[in-house]
Amino acid sequence: MKKPIRVFLIILLSAVAALLGLLIIRNLIDYPVYYAAGQSLLGGRSDLYAPDFALGQVMDYRYPPLFLVSFAPLWNLPYSISAYVWYLMSLVEIFGCAVIVLRIFPEIGRSTKLWLLVVLGTVQYFVMVLHYGNAHLLATFCLFAALYFLIAERSVLAGLLMAIAITIKLTPLLVLPYLAIKRRWNILAMVFVFLVVLNLIPAFWFGFEANNRLLAGWYRHVVASQEFHEDNGPINLSLKGQLRRYLSTIPYSERVDGDVRYPEVNVASLSRQQLFYAWLIVSSVITAGVLALLWRNRKGPRTEEGSKANQRIGLLETDLSIMICLMLLVEPLTSKIYFIALLWPLACLASIAVEQLNSRRAIAPKALIAIAAINLILPLLPGRSIQRWLLALGADFYLNCLLMGVLLFVLLHRRVTQLQSGVSQMPAQSEAKMP
Repeated sequence: MKKPIRVFLIILLSAVAALLGLLIIRNLIDYPVYYAAGQSLLGGRSDLYAPDFALGQVMDYRYPPLFLVSFAPLWNLPYSISAYVWYLMSLVEIFGCAVIVLRIFPEIGRSTKLWLLVVLGTVQYFVMVLHYGNAHLLATFCLFAALYFLIAERSVLAGLLMAIAITIKLTPLLVLPYLAIKRRWNILAMVFVFLVVLNLIPAFWFGFEANNRLLAGWYRHVVASQEFHEDNGPINLSLKGQLRRYLSTIPYSERVDGDVRYPEVNVASLSRQQLFYAWLIVSSVITAGVLALLWRNRKGPRTEEGSKANQRIGLLETDLSIMICLMLLVEPLTSKIYFIALLWPLACLASIAVEQLNSRRAIAPKALIAIAAINLILPLLPGRSIQRWLLALGADFYLNCLLMGVLLFVLLHRRVTQLQSGVSQMPAQSEAKMP
């Protein structure tokens, strides 16, 4: 593409994005909660987790104190300006996620078709997160940046950004066991240190003892007591949510926000406690199995053929893609907007598809096309009833499972190929050593 045309397109897209923001900020869903909480903070209140601190029991403040204190400059602005600045920050975060993914998987940057498939596979989630104005986009950007610096062997930056992501959304904690099996103790130490330091910063605002009480209150409100938000919040698309919708009767009619027209898809009626233990056991088994596989895979033989297979898409990048899918699968709550994180594993799948273009048994290109097509078609199906049915059924959950399954299959196939190559080279090497 010629440079003048490229410059014109950049200017045009920037203008469209700027004008689109004026429409989006009128109907943000989650950012008004942050702004209302910020107004309460500036008004002198410190009971962050009281039902009336933000916009009520459903639209309450659910982040650690650091988030609210860090964005205090935004709370001092009029709402329309503050919301627009948040929107511009969100655009920068999306651009940052794309740049990181392109640097980790440069193959997709060289192919318009591959990049288009990756975009189609995730665009609905990014559009939705812009509409919500949710902080999960910031957490995902920090997670991607942390993984980028992990691959680049920059332990301090990786630890800092991972700590920020965990402080905002907590669920990136599920990536840390992988760092343990990889023996990346330096990064784990950095994460721990930065988590402590970051969450002590609000003590300059509230005082040390008050900050400790707020952190304890956040844990009780968000981590230990989730039943109210499980019943009244967004449809949970993690394994826990799937088990609950399929194996129990959910009283949608009792939702306090009036969004009650979800179909029942259950085939059993287990109690909440039974489902909790079922989720805990199944998710633990899946997590242990995946981690065991990744741990064994790091011990595979390093043959010449195996090394060449990993030049285009490295082992660490594939492992991290699987861990992102696993995080979305087993975490306690996965809202639909959380699937913006699939940008990384989908880009990984696209890079693997490049390797398999000349293979008759290529599974990656087919899976990539299928995921992109499904995520393009399903959001366009007309009618709220259809969209609610897709949420209740958990279409996004199954796409995540498909993506993780294909990545695991590729990983296993590579290991088998490397083992076979190692065995086939042993006789030749033995003969070469004979006098």
